[in-house]
Amino acid sequence: MNTDPTQTISAQATNLYGLDRDGLEDQLARYGVPSFHAHQVYRWLYQRDAWSPSEWTDLPQSLRTRLLEDTRTDPGKLGARTDAADETVKYRTELAGGGTVETVFMRQADRVTLCLSSQVGCALDCDFCLTGKMGFKRHLSAGEIVGQVALIRKDQALEGSFNIVFMGMGEPLHNYDATVAAVRLLCDPEGFGLSRRRVTVSTVGIAPAIEKLAEEPVRPRLAVSLNATTDDVRAKIMPITKKYGIKRLLAACAHFRERTGEPFTLEYVLLAGINDTDQDVTRLREIAHRMRAKVNLIPFNPVPGWLPYQSPSRHRIETVRDRLLDAGVRVSIRWSRGAQARAACGQLALLPDKPGERKTSNPR
Repeated sequence: MNTDPTQTISAQATNLYGLDRDGLEDQLARYGVPSFHAHQVYRWLYQRDAWSPSEWTDLPQSLRTRLLEDTRTDPGKLGARTDAADETVKYRTELAGGGTVETVFMRQADRVTLCLSSQVGCALDCDFCLTGKMGFKRHLSAGEIVGQVALIRKDQALEGSFNIVFMGMGEPLHNYDATVAAVRLLCDPEGFGLSRRRVTVSTVGIAPAIEKLAEEPVRPRLAVSLNATTDDVRAKIMPITKKYGIKRLLAACAHFRERTGEPFTLEYVLLAGINDTDQDVTRLREIAHRMRAKVNLIPFNPVPGWLPYQSPSRHRIETVRDRLLDAGVRVSIRWSRGAQARAACGQLALLPDKPGERKTSNPR
């Protein structure tokens, strides 16, 4: 897919896909060519989704031949695909460096969103998230992250702008350097060309990384998974709380807001009988007021056999929303999408339908 079909390139060859301009300049400098050729390659890779040097017609033929011989340009490969009735599609993305992640395409009216994975598995083991049951396998590179976008953009024939959320498999800020590098590629006008306001990174709350993110010249929007209003409850469902409690997490969020002048979102997965009491709602609206944050309520998406929780009733979810609205808190509800394909929030994992079953795939 990514090289001339007549060429056989070693998997050990340098993968140009994922390199930034400096990296491409360093690679092409080996051939003694002007540095502007790296900028041409950059646009072919990320702006035009052209992944074979044979297509790079504004480069000298001799350079294209050398690149075909010496390098590879591998964004990964789309594998199995599962379609839900609500126009949500879950893709298995086979990574250039080995392994597989799940990536989700969502369409609502004229709004398109891609949900990206940043790790194979996850080390943080949130108790309501299926990905954590996989354990942590490895980090993705920047090229493997943006490769998910390129592959689906081509498969869906997307044109113009769309939205990106780092809410798939893995904790993006645990893979900080690759996540930030991917954001730069996504938001570069000569790269994917997305407004940074269309890119959101969701984190369970690695406080120092949130503070570091505030200093980045190219920043995504920030969404923080709060999911409880006391440390005791949060620690039971999110082990990261034992390292960074709610007070420390909110201090990092305050730093982000003060340094950037930008709002952020508090995400709140609603677990029936766990974090949806009247007392929780009172504390949540106090936190949201103090932090001047929007709240995104996320009804829990069940995974029978794997996760022991249930979503509150629709009436209860709307009651929580209304109490927040009555207190002047900006709030929205992220109703489930893609659950039929096990593509909804918290459902992504390379695991069988139930523990003990063999994994099966749904071929495209």
